[in-house]
Amino acid sequence: MIKVGLLGRIDLGACELVRILINHPDVELRWVADSRVGGTPLARVVPGIIGECDLVVEQGAVLDDIDLLYLSGRRDQVAKHLSSLALDGLRVIDLSGSHNLDHGPDSQWIYGLSEMQRRVLVHDAPLVTVPGIAATASLLALMPMARNLLINSPLSIQAAVGASVLGDDGKTIDGLPLAEWAIEQQQEIALSLSQCQSSFGSPVSMTVVPLAERRTLAVAVRLKCGMDGESIRQLYEQYYDDHNFVFLVDQPIVTADVENTNKCLLRLDKNESSGDLTVHAVMDVLLKGSAGNAVHSMNLMFGLHERAGLALKGTGC
Repeated sequence: MIKVGLLGRIDLGACELVRILINHPDVELRWVADSRVGGTPLARVVPGIIGECDLVVEQGAVLDDIDLLYLSGRRDQVAKHLSSLALDGLRVIDLSGSHNLDHGPDSQWIYGLSEMQRRVLVHDAPLVTVPGIAATASLLALMPMARNLLINSPLSIQAAVGASVLGDDGKTIDGLPLAEWAIEQQQEIALSLSQCQSSFGSPVSMTVVPLAERRTLAVAVRLKCGMDGESIRQLYEQYYDDHNFVFLVDQPIVTADVENTNKCLLRLDKNESSGDLTVHAVMDVLLKGSAGNAVHSMNLMFGLHERAGLALKGTGC
């Protein structure tokens, strides 16, 4: 069994993570620590786990009894935890996005997008950073193109973000105004694409709008591509053939197809006359965009089947 601890703010993503971990067949959740609610039964903080978990929220971390530490919450708090804790080789998965702009060959942090970094996560990943939500969907939409050196035009991305990750005013994410947050996501996407396609240097632009569905994130990525639509489809099907959570569909994607699952669904729209390719990607912002992605990375790090603990159920309506 993998012994796991969760340290930091118990936000919506952390709640999803707890619900996955307590039902994961290969995991023992040893403790959850959040100084704001220390001493409170975890079932009062995390909805839906009454009768399934009798843990009490701790005030601080106890690192000597775990194999893996999850970090959640605000980036400044996560930075304090990392600077104050003696990790001593302990594996860490950070959900805060603190290191999403400094991952790469010269960084000790591994970018936790399994569809991009599966081999690295399996073989050598002591410290993993979970990608940003819009970056995750956009990169899943673009990975087959990048791996085949086919992104040679500007990228225009429209991201519609569910209310679960928006601030109370509906105009911020992670404390940043939507426009500033979009710039950060653009930078993350560009950095990651450059690591997949060495020739990539195209500009990336993103607009962000709120989405009524609370748990959904949808992106539409537009670029130029000289390949015909059928060849592009074959390229995507081949790339994702041995991946467990990304699926190509040929009909409009509805939110019930992804909510409460760890799936990302892709749809291709190729305009043969103009050469425009639009890739639509839709996923659950709290699962594939956060907690599910973090557990997927853990499964790879510890040699488990990728789907372990992640056979999650859709809403069905």
